[in-house]
Amino acid sequence: MSRRAIKAINWAALAERIPETEKAAFSAFKAKSDQHLQRMNAYPETIPKIDWAFYKKNIAMPALVDKFQKEYEAFSVPYPADKYTSVIEDEEKRILVEIENFIKKTNEKIGIANKDIEKIKSMLPFSEMTMEDFRDAYPKYALDPINRPTIWPHTPEFQPEETSKHKPSPDGEDH
Repeated sequence: MSRRAIKAINWAALAERIPETEKAAFSAFKAKSDQHLQRMNAYPETIPKIDWAFYKKNIAMPALVDKFQKEYEAFSVPYPADKYTSVIEDEEKRILVEIENFIKKTNEKIGIANKDIEKIKSMLPFSEMTMEDFRDAYPKYALDPINRPTIWPHTPEFQPEETSKHKPSPDGEDH
């Protein structure tokens, strides 16, 4: 028979990871854990040995003491089988792989975002751009009178191809 408990918990490392909103619950949990550990440590590591010779000498029926001794020594309280440690360790390994994959994907996204930031920082500010600078930087959005002529106010809903699709003609019929 042995006492199975974690001897030391790094409470400071745990406290660093707890959000501010959960500090009170964490403190209550730590206090409850400390009380349990204190109660557990109040008892000896192993149960005290019984002096069977003393009882055989001082009790009138030594056969009864022998019977109690035999039954006491045969009695054992088995610890439950540990079915969960291996499951938890497997889950931890799986989660660590997921964390590594997440970190790798996130670092790739960060790299792409940093490239975009550098591209934006290297661009000419809109306030200093000419129409030609805007066309070179954003050909998809710039006005192109040669290849894509538009009419004022140059928004999609006011263009002839858009109006013929969505608005009725002046004679009241859809075209």
